Amino acid sequence: MKITSEMLFFLLSQKHSLSFQHVGLLKKELSGIRIFHPEDPIKPDYLYIMKEETFRALPKRRPKSLLHILLAGKHSRKEKERLLGTDTVNLAVTMSFSDLVPLYETVVELYQELLRQESELLLATIDSEREESVLSFGRKWFPWEYSIVDLDMHLLYRTDQLHKILGEEKVSRIPSESLNELILSREFHNAAKVRDVFYQNMTFSDLSAMGRNIFADNQYIGRIVLFLPSPLTRAPKGAEELFEFYTDCISETLHRSARFAGRKQNDPLHLLCRSLYQGERTAEHAINDVLKRYEWNQEHLYTVISFRFLADTAWEAQLETTLPYLADELEREWPDSCAVIGKREVTWILNLTLSKMGSDLHGFHQQIAYFVRDHVCIAGVSSAFRNFSLLKDAQKCAEAALEIGQQKNPDFWFYRFDNYRLDYIKQTLRTELSTAFLIHPAVYKLMQYDEKNQGDLSETLKAYLSYGRNMTAAADAIFVHRTTFCRRMDNIKKVTGLDLEDLDTVIQLEMAYQLLE
Repeated sequence: MKITSEMLFFLLSQKHSLSFQHVGLLKKELSGIRIFHPEDPIKPDYLYIMKEETFRALPKRRPKSLLHILLAGKHSRKEKERLLGTDTVNLAVTMSFSDLVPLYETVVELYQELLRQESELLLATIDSEREESVLSFGRKWFPWEYSIVDLDMHLLYRTDQLHKILGEEKVSRIPSESLNELILSREFHNAAKVRDVFYQNMTFSDLSAMGRNIFADNQYIGRIVLFLPSPLTRAPKGAEELFEFYTDCISETLHRSARFAGRKQNDPLHLLCRSLYQGERTAEHAINDVLKRYEWNQEHLYTVISFRFLADTAWEAQLETTLPYLADELEREWPDSCAVIGKREVTWILNLTLSKMGSDLHGFHQQIAYFVRDHVCIAGVSSAFRNFSLLKDAQKCAEAALEIGQQKNPDFWFYRFDNYRLDYIKQTLRTELSTAFLIHPAVYKLMQYDEKNQGDLSETLKAYLSYGRNMTAAADAIFVHRTTFCRRMDNIKKVTGLDLEDLDTVIQLEMAYQLLE
């Protein structure tokens, strides 16, 4: 870590009053501290301590090598313009010392203590058994509350008085009300892309916060948030630099930690589900071994649901944050489940047997409807199934329900495959062969006959099939007399030679009219 004058200004300000501070240089490392003597040569990498009257007595063009200055005294408003004009210098004024020697000794002690603390923190960072020491170390530098949250918004660490900001004392996760406000904030999502120190407004507390993201393999996995007391909206530059170094140590610690953010997505059950969704072949005994760990069984009843956030919503603004949040919410609400995060969706399997939801699927689907409404997402629901090996097919059903449902009923929030099975069959058939080969030849023959003779035989046959081969109901539906309808049916049999008592023929004809729609 580069120890800078702005760091020392910040640490000094925690115990002694600074009446003025100006930072024109950033991250310029100091070699030491000196009391200023005009006759001595000036070294640009030293912090010089002098009385304010000595500073005033300097020529208007101060020595260019005098870059770091700490004044003992107090400046007047008239002096402020002169002090602010030092754009290429780091300068602070303290009113707590009238003599230079005590001020010098205090700053040297701060400098040496900072060197010692840096060594302590680095040693703790590389020691896997001192993880908690790293997470709590920030209390030595920062007089403010802070928290460390993982990808799922669980609190890996929180300072003792954080509940005064979050509103709850003993929580392992940011409270839902506060969390929902963050998730719906584009500022919060946009910050997940930032690698440097950033600031954001915490809408639930009316405070500003300084934050830094944690990345692993270029993926966002968590965040360190330090809350600034009102009316501060930005921290002093020295605090920013200390925070940057400290958060680097936290990132390194968590990257190697057993509490590594995102670990849940890499447990055996999540890995098994992910591999099956990706179409990988997995031996039955391997599937059974994993399921046993969670007291699941191949023949339990399951359902798969695919969740996506609605486009152009705050929830969809930063999927690296919202997808893990959604997955965690699902597993918290329904513990007998497994939510796997994809690129733009969460694929969730629920064990209907263990969760007791299989006995009331209607009630469960109502719960899902409320869940997607509250989280501004949409969901496709597979049919209930047994045999865990069919997970990939169930995923296809859920995704198909989502795609087809959105096209047919764009105002709905969740779509059950059971309601779109026939649509899926038709869609699949059309992708395999041209419709010309899928339509029963008799239907084309009737259409050609009607075109040539201005007839209604094709419409009549369609009504007959649509109304369960009930001639009376079909005749009423197309507004013709039953006798007329019967005569048309006789004509249909003459033109086509169809045997309408043959079930296979009837199914093909019904499907033909479905495909023609």
